[in-house]
Amino acid sequence: MRFGNKGPKACQFSCIGFGNCVRACQFDAMHIENGVAVVDREKCTSCMACAAACPKQIIQKVPYEQRVLVGCRSNDKGAQTRKLCDAGCIGCMKCQRECPHEAIKVVNNLATIDYAKCTGCGHCAEVCPRHIIHPQKIYVQDE
Repeated sequence: MRFGNKGPKACQFSCIGFGNCVRACQFDAMHIENGVAVVDREKCTSCMACAAACPKQIIQKVPYEQRVLVGCRSNDKGAQTRKLCDAGCIGCMKCQRECPHEAIKVVNNLATIDYAKCTGCGHCAEVCPRHIIHPQKIYVQDE
């Protein structure tokens, strides 16, 4: 991830990588990767201790079976986001226009997914010019 001349911590909505969430998790379900907190979905119990410990309050609970994830929490307008980070949502609405299920809306300059409507088709991820919408791998266990 490349950041503007202000550095990776310039965005008020970005992970600062201090590891408070990692230390708060009793299930070893979080780790810091490239300066950003990452959740191990197989270990996560949704206790939300990580969210309570996050100094930026940017950790959000999503359904386990979610198929798409928006990798940004910024509510800054597009021009401001572009100045600070080249991997932030700019609120362009391409994802919203392309979703055949009306499952993604841009709210407060940020792509937001309605997981009750999302089928995981991936159209939003395909059109995202900043590549911040990511399809997630879903593992199905054989019975």
